[in-house]
Amino acid sequence: MNEKNKKEMPVKSTSRLRRILTRGILIVLLVCVVGIVLLSLWIELGVKKVCAEAAQKHPGDKVEALMMSVETKEYGYNAHRYSVNNHAFWALGQLGDKRALPFLKKLATGQPCDHETNLCQGEIQKAIRKLETNGFNLPAFLFRRVLNY
Repeated sequence: MNEKNKKEMPVKSTSRLRRILTRGILIVLLVCVVGIVLLSLWIELGVKKVCAEAAQKHPGDKVEALMMSVETKEYGYNAHRYSVNNHAFWALGQLGDKRALPFLKKLATGQPCDHETNLCQGEIQKAIRKLETNGFNLPAFLFRRVLNY
């Protein structure tokens, strides 16, 4: 009877360990999925906010409103406009609408960023890359295509 108990003990502890690991892995996966969904929601809400601000001044299509809201150097520079323009470039990239590509390419100078006198070239280039690569855009997929948000 002593030998029988010794042989059963490792089997019990192995199956218990397997259950604990399985539950742990499932919890970690669940936390990751929830985190990704929350991050995607945060991005999508940010895009909607920027689009709504642009649409207040320029009613109509959100992509066109964003493009019209960007003020170039001919209008002068101020810190508030700089921030608004960067958000508009970011939103154009997140929306994934190819109509913004010629507009963004026209604004791209290829010069280093000069935030005191010009539009942020880094933000423009990021938006261009996002539009040109046709990469998977999770926030757009989840909220615009799946949930129709």
